[in-house]
Amino acid sequence: MGARKLGLGSSAAVAASVIGYHLTAAGLDPFDPQVREDALSLALAAHAEAQGGGGSGADVAAAVLGGLLRFQDRKTRAVAMPQWAHIGFVDAGAPAVTSRFVAQVKAAAVERPGPYADAMGLLTGAVDQFLTAFRDSPDPAKSLAGVREATRRHNEGLRALATMSGAPIMTDAIERIIAEAEVDGLAAKPSGAGGGDLVVVFAASRADLDRFGERLHREHKMALLSDLKVADRGIRAEDRIPPNPRLSGFFKLDIQARRQAVAEATGLDMARLSDLDVGALDMHRANHMIENVVGTLELPLAIATNFRINGRDFLVPMCVEEASVVAAASNAAKMIRAGGGFSAHNDAPWMIAQVQLIAAGDSFDAQAAAASVLEHKDELLVMADGAHPRLVERGGGARDIEVRVVDPAMVVVHILVDCRDAMGANLLNTVAETVAPRLEALTKWTAGLRILSNLSDRRCSHISARIPPDALKAEGFSGSEVVDRIVSASRFAELDPYRATTHNKGIMNGVDAVVLATGNDWRAMEASAHAFAATRGANGGYGPLAVWRKGEDGWLEGSMSLPTAVGIVGGATRVHPVARLALRIIGCTSGHELGQVIAAAGLASNLAACRALATEGIQRGHMSLHARSVALGAGAEADEVERLAAALVADGEIKAERATALLAKLRAAGGGGSKEPSAG
Repeated sequence: MGARKLGLGSSAAVAASVIGYHLTAAGLDPFDPQVREDALSLALAAHAEAQGGGGSGADVAAAVLGGLLRFQDRKTRAVAMPQWAHIGFVDAGAPAVTSRFVAQVKAAAVERPGPYADAMGLLTGAVDQFLTAFRDSPDPAKSLAGVREATRRHNEGLRALATMSGAPIMTDAIERIIAEAEVDGLAAKPSGAGGGDLVVVFAASRADLDRFGERLHREHKMALLSDLKVADRGIRAEDRIPPNPRLSGFFKLDIQARRQAVAEATGLDMARLSDLDVGALDMHRANHMIENVVGTLELPLAIATNFRINGRDFLVPMCVEEASVVAAASNAAKMIRAGGGFSAHNDAPWMIAQVQLIAAGDSFDAQAAAASVLEHKDELLVMADGAHPRLVERGGGARDIEVRVVDPAMVVVHILVDCRDAMGANLLNTVAETVAPRLEALTKWTAGLRILSNLSDRRCSHISARIPPDALKAEGFSGSEVVDRIVSASRFAELDPYRATTHNKGIMNGVDAVVLATGNDWRAMEASAHAFAATRGANGGYGPLAVWRKGEDGWLEGSMSLPTAVGIVGGATRVHPVARLALRIIGCTSGHELGQVIAAAGLASNLAACRALATEGIQRGHMSLHARSVALGAGAEADEVERLAAALVADGEIKAERATALLAKLRAAGGGGSKEPSAG
């Protein structure tokens, strides 16, 4: 997360992956039980050697074998994952060094054997109690109660060890997360040996876990890491190779060579890229997507390079007509990559279905109407889930009911729905229409509008980046000067809505390009983003979505929260061949992940614009690329385009009339190119 390494067993995962790679290369099946056992033995030995013999090896076993394991005395046993259990992880905000904790506890155990034995007794008892409770049961509430009691006992044991040894096992942040989980009736404990990395949270439903995560982020700015998978598969040969987004000289290649580079970087068959040919959206399909069709509009689709998010590499398709957007985003992503790449996390994919209630008759009480709705919350949630049973099967569904009195004669009911990997517009509208008659019956008011809200402020992607000054330096400006200038530009946007609007437009250059490429609703994205920005300014007015600060080490630090109501299923993402291919190039497996990619494209675009404005000015780089479009508009063909664009830049007047005159001179001087189209 930014400059901080999370304690997720990355060294164990590296050991497991290297062993798995060589065994697979030798023709062995990593899912064969004997091969897996050999892989574990080799990985344990390699990891112990690399780490000087420390560590229990539990993380290595998890990385190799996957699933849910009981690990004791370097022996593993598979444990069934109970169907009732839902597990999440909260970032506790600080690095933890397990080996240092262990050393402190061991030293204290020699000096104070009695307290040490008491603490270990609590921990051992907690393990037995947990194993008894953490199994399939017809009564999830009873099982969760047992897990809560076990985690309380475990936490008490860790506090005792911390007290006797002085090791910071239970930090203030950990204690806050545990306390908030108890308020919500959930169980929580530090993951592993404690310290500030992660807290694991147990719930009896996905809804309870998401509600906890939403409240924790809103009230304490702590993140429930929604993309971490529990009981995953262990070592395996992936179907898709990790992409290589650092395609050096990509812009110099012709179109066919670029396609080949993308195919090689992503593992896609070159035949799949034929969906990018002109006319891939045939008239039959277009005619059934919208009404009154007379044709299609083609826009350029390009690939932005250099993106790394949470340690994973991405190639990012962008559909946009404006010159410099793709180049700027790629260049900024390269600068951010120098600082480790983007860090990101997501809210749960909650959207809001609204039902407007209007007072009927002359005598009405808005507060009484609101109270009657909330009294029947559980009934309404069940009714909302009944509108989309398949969504519930996929782990989504109605999560909460909120009521707002917006006028003495008008009440608005919000049904919060977890849409999973769908954008959710149609299902939200169905939910609103399903519950509206019951709301009328409960309140005796009249239902008016029944539709989703496109202000998706409960469904944000949160993105951040740190950039070393050396990666930002420009002609005539040192890296530290550029950092100070970008921070000043950010402050300008925070104080002035006129600047903030242009600041955010630059963000949406990158955002809309990815949203459009993946077949999502860019109008909804625009509306949501700017409504969200309406309270981000210094005085509570319209302000910037992204802000930049100078860190204590002199690095530039940027962060942004962006509503990302996007999906990877349904709508044009299913129908449009280019949208399907764009999602395949990105390789995202969830709407969460797509939201992170979109936010990263926005933050990169913002960095590029702020850096250009703070140094050479926006026109120099932008106009050199814009010159190509002007050259095309003047009638330049084949290699005339680049020659005329260069002449326009050198001339300093990039206008249509000047382009026409210069093209005539080029042709008169014999500088015209072949009439055959260039692949570039």
